[in-house]
Amino acid sequence: MRYVVRLIALVLTAGGFTAVSLVTAGTVQAKDMDCGNFATQAAAQNYFLNHGGPNSDPDYLDADGDGIACESNPCPCSYSTGGGGGGGGTSTPAKKFHTIKLRVAKVSGNFKILGKVPTYRGKFQIQRRVPGGKFKFYTRTKSVNPGGKVKIQVKGSRNTCFRVSVPATNKYKLTTKEVGCIR
Repeated sequence: MRYVVRLIALVLTAGGFTAVSLVTAGTVQAKDMDCGNFATQAAAQNYFLNHGGPNSDPDYLDADGDGIACESNPCPCSYSTGGGGGGGGTSTPAKKFHTIKLRVAKVSGNFKILGKVPTYRGKFQIQRRVPGGKFKFYTRTKSVNPGGKVKIQVKGSRNTCFRVSVPATNKYKLTTKEVGCIR
């Protein structure tokens, strides 16, 4: 009987060492990955999603926690944050610039900025060029429905130039464009 107990203890002990050595071997083989290990952001994002991201990020590839790995790596880029069920992930489309169709025109002896900003409804800046070539704030105006029409009188001496600055939105980037000069 004593012999059987020793044999069982020996088998269990040997089995325990085997299990520990297998777990240890698996841990040693794990590789720490950094953004520099990937040629593109898309490759990093693919690795990130296949290794637990965005719910788990053991390699710290998503520095700001937004679900996008290695955002400073060169494109091609992937903004997929996972998903399942065959539908694939969602991607965030890149923001575009606003469409600005404005010009400086003389109307009834007065100069006006006319046209439209069809991608924006709300207030935006008009800036005037000052000596030295820089633009400074001149006034605010707004584009209104329908079609984002704009009509505002501007004043200045001959060759005074204007530009508009339309703020960023969810779909569009901050957009600044020269619209013309008083001639």
